[in-house]
Amino acid sequence: MDFPIKEEIKAFLVRLWFSGLVCYLVLWGSGISNDFLDLILLLPIAHFLCDLLLTNTIVKSAFKTRLNLQKKYKDMNSFQRIKVWIYTYLETLFSVLIVIGIYEGINRLIILIRSADKTTVFFPVEPFGYAFIYTAVYYIFYILKYKFTLNFLQGRNDINDF
Repeated sequence: MDFPIKEEIKAFLVRLWFSGLVCYLVLWGSGISNDFLDLILLLPIAHFLCDLLLTNTIVKSAFKTRLNLQKKYKDMNSFQRIKVWIYTYLETLFSVLIVIGIYEGINRLIILIRSADKTTVFFPVEPFGYAFIYTAVYYIFYILKYKFTLNFLQGRNDINDF
């Protein structure tokens, strides 16, 4: 199948905007970034709901991307829907954990290089940077999903044009 690069870029920008929105509303608006347990529990749920209800719906309906290779939601039976929800949640959870690890790693590296105080945050979380890091991690999972697993799960043979 042929997927225009313009459509993928537009979908990337939509995903980027919604990732920044989640950071702005959840991390900055609620203050959960002060408590690690809340961060691990609430941020993946917020991203999951945003991806499932808003981002993926808009991308599927407005753009011709690889996300359209999935079955339509109305054509799925209950077991397939639950499988999609579980996979999306696990993907979101791992993405958030990787993003938190990236922020932690960058800050620790800067502290190590500058021999600074360990309580200082040199690379704070802000919506623009968070959105880029989260979207980059999302697209790593996106490539893995559509290059390797979609062929196995749905029996598609027309995804080899990545």
